[in-house]
Amino acid sequence: MAFEHRLKLFISENYRFVVVALLLGGVLCLVGAGYVYSTPTTQTITDETNQQTFSTRVDSSALVTRPTALYDQGERLENRSVYFLTASPSMTFETTTSVPSEESVQVSQQLQLEVRGVRDGQSFYRSTRTLIETNRTVDDGSLTASATLNVSDLSQDLVAVQEEVQAVGQFQLRLLFEVTYQTDAYDGTLQSTTPFVINEQAYYLDGSLADEETESTFVEREITESPDPAAYGGLALVGILFFGVAGVVVRIEDQIDAEALRTRIVHDQHEEWISRGQFPTNSEKQYISILTLEDLVDVAIDTNRRVIYDPQIDAYAVIDSSEIYYYALEDVQADEWLDI
Repeated sequence: MAFEHRLKLFISENYRFVVVALLLGGVLCLVGAGYVYSTPTTQTITDETNQQTFSTRVDSSALVTRPTALYDQGERLENRSVYFLTASPSMTFETTTSVPSEESVQVSQQLQLEVRGVRDGQSFYRSTRTLIETNRTVDDGSLTASATLNVSDLSQDLVAVQEEVQAVGQFQLRLLFEVTYQTDAYDGTLQSTTPFVINEQAYYLDGSLADEETESTFVEREITESPDPAAYGGLALVGILFFGVAGVVVRIEDQIDAEALRTRIVHDQHEEWISRGQFPTNSEKQYISILTLEDLVDVAIDTNRRVIYDPQIDAYAVIDSSEIYYYALEDVQADEWLDI
């Protein structure tokens, strides 16, 4: 109860300040609620528009020109992991580029075969052969082109140059594929590369030749968000609560006895020095009135005695050999009870 007593005493001693502060807080909360309700917030969002996808790939195939135990003559092998020179001495590359079909797109395709001589990771020879090269305006969304490479002849050429180099270096092959595109809104490049491996018996692409790009235009716009009911409703509720508390303070202020609260607080603080009991009446001792309970407790501490609290007359006393020091909220009632 100590906190309640201190709170009531604070209200009694600062009555006007407390009421004004509560009313001002209520007004500010209501004004804030009105502001939040009447001032919706705006948010900037980004929209992705005019999305277009550009993709390209290279497919491989080989015609079986000699019958083998694996394939029939005349069979076309497509996108295999390996091709055999004895069955298919030539290889066909087909490039396909897909672009938006709703507009004209300028597209160029280039597929090159690169031969490099390498020693200790450093290149000492390089040559390129263009297998496919196209440059065209595409209106139907797709552009294809093809070329055939005689791998058997290429293998013999590699053997010849390797004999010249001997063990000094090695020759490596790779395919370089590049596609450029241009529309009214976008332009860009698609690229891919993969090693092209040839040995005595077979040849293959050691990877895929494909790439894709999605282009977009980002447009910012502002949207207005509706006020959050929790925000303005909460502020309004707090404002009303402040007004309600102010009304309660006004009602209870007249009922607060500040001196009684101070006495109660001191009683709680020095409870270890106070005992409940009754005062001796018609005593020949001298009665000495003390102005505050705190002062009376000091007397008890100085004289190493206890404070006696008589709840019947709501009075406190320290009884000495010849004096009785007492404090009472109602002096008249205590005087009549003690017959002094």
